[in-house]
Amino acid sequence: MMISLQSLEKEFGDKFDSSDQTIRRYSYSPYLVSPVINKLWNKVLGIIYAEDEDDVKHAISLVSSLGISIVAFGSGTSTIGQIVPLKPSIMIDLKKMNGILQADKEGIVVKPGTTVLDILKTLRKKGLDLMVYPSSFYMSTIGGYIAGGDVGIGSFQYGYYFDAGIKYFKLIGSVKEKTISNSDVFGVAQAAGTTGIVTEIGLPVSEKNDWKDYLLRFENLMDLVKLLSEFDKNTVRRITIEDDITLRKIAGNRIEKIGKWNLMVSSSKKVSGEEVDLRFLDELAFAAIYVTMSKLSNLKEYFYEVRLLTTEEFYYVVTELKGILGNNVFIHGDVMTINGKIIIYTVFISERDNFKKIDEVMTKHGIPFEIHSIEINDRVDSEFRLEIMKKLKTEMDPRDIINPGKLRL
Repeated sequence: MMISLQSLEKEFGDKFDSSDQTIRRYSYSPYLVSPVINKLWNKVLGIIYAEDEDDVKHAISLVSSLGISIVAFGSGTSTIGQIVPLKPSIMIDLKKMNGILQADKEGIVVKPGTTVLDILKTLRKKGLDLMVYPSSFYMSTIGGYIAGGDVGIGSFQYGYYFDAGIKYFKLIGSVKEKTISNSDVFGVAQAAGTTGIVTEIGLPVSEKNDWKDYLLRFENLMDLVKLLSEFDKNTVRRITIEDDITLRKIAGNRIEKIGKWNLMVSSSKKVSGEEVDLRFLDELAFAAIYVTMSKLSNLKEYFYEVRLLTTEEFYYVVTELKGILGNNVFIHGDVMTINGKIIIYTVFISERDNFKKIDEVMTKHGIPFEIHSIEINDRVDSEFRLEIMKKLKTEMDPRDIINPGKLRL
């Protein structure tokens, strides 16, 4: 492998780094808290700091000729293992490939290393906003979010971010480059960078609204669930559900009164409930909750699982599990609208031994989902999108050079 590294040093100069300190930094992520995926890391051989498309093309070509793999890296905030090399690999850091090329009512065009926070700042100065964005907006890059995420703030209004209408991607594979548009964008979004490396992104935007946060407290979970269908997607940005023990952990002394069940609503119009400053919860949505709770929960053997549940499934599963485990299971839910139906991104957090019982309940209700799988096939909930990913992978990277081993064909 020494010959390979010498070749990369010769070709990229100071854009290439294989020092021990750098290798250690890129071989760990504080946001990857899955005890299953964390064990799968392979050693990173070195880092290429790409500055433009030519660097990306040259890097892919060179590692391919050397018989090694390449994995794209943004800010490293993924919780699903998209930056975990399953084979000895070179990482290509895209943070220097940043910048906003267009930002107006027609949409925004950005480079992949641009932070979501910079995008939001630019748009909001113009009275605009991203339709859906991640809870890690303050540090994540847009390229990393596109590759790994699929939900976020705004998902109650628009569903998955790709359902909001991605305009196009510029994609570089190991055998060709291509501009991806129309339904083919589903072959890139949520594909963990396996179908190619994105060098430019066109996204739709929405008008900016002034949101206020409201806290609604319930003693009965059924009353909370019934209310979900009454919220207006035109005025409500996000809805979050917390049981009492979870909200106490994450809110600390920032919320004075907490109910047995708590519904937090961000809306541009007044809703029932107490108006409270809940802006800190934007950083605790979806996957961020299990990263945060891994630090706050004091569980001896911390473990979590995620299920996408209908409101009916949410009520019956959560009620049953609370009856069995009580306060030994933490419950968090982010409410989305998928294909016109209310779906709750439900996170269960507990001691690992308790998941034998949790999985029994899930199996009984016929609810599959595998958040701890490194393979995309186990997380994508649409066979249509998965087939597009497979087709694009075969077309763009037939030898599985780019982020290999994560998409079963």
